Amino acid sequence: MSKRRSTHGKRCLRCRINKSLCFCDQILEHDTLTRISIIMHHREEHLTSNTAKLATLTLNNATIYPRGLPDSPFSLDQLKLEDNVQALYLFPDDDAIELNEEFLINHPGPYHLIVPDGTWSQTMKVRRREPGLATLKCVKLSEEIKGEYKLRRGIRDDGVCTFEAIAYALEILENKMVSLDLLRQFRIMNNRVAKSRSAFDN
Repeated sequence: MSKRRSTHGKRCLRCRINKSLCFCDQILEHDTLTRISIIMHHREEHLTSNTAKLATLTLNNATIYPRGLPDSPFSLDQLKLEDNVQALYLFPDDDAIELNEEFLINHPGPYHLIVPDGTWSQTMKVRRREPGLATLKCVKLSEEIKGEYKLRRGIRDDGVCTFEAIAYALEILENKMVSLDLLRQFRIMNNRVAKSRSAFDN
């Protein structure tokens, strides 16, 4: 058993990091008109570096749907898409439309934001592997946005993690105040997990 795995019992069950660095008191919940569905690769479920869990803690309208389980395959039906709600798939594919003020004018809400979660290699395959996702309107963030996520190796210079992507998307779809608080919470998580690893390694 690895030392990192052996510390599992010392972790907070909610924020999932060492109890001495628990940041649950910094988590503020938000209600949004935008519904958020996160399609998460099942291998991400117990990783402290995964940010999708934080999204469900701070956003009351966010749900995680696992994929990649052989005995319980993902189905688009699980998302319960509604005819009167714009379903938007958030990923920088070639056909993606940038989320901005012009987008809001041309494609008014309400919105259902669908976000793939996992490594870059995993997420880039989701849309073409899961039936029905390719027919949804694909959207992306501005190329000017730079991610701050540093908890994994091999992160693309122009990439953002799942939580950052949601936060910046909601800045356009909802309001900037919600986005700013989500980023505040994300930075706390980012720093606390990094400190936890540093303390463990030392």
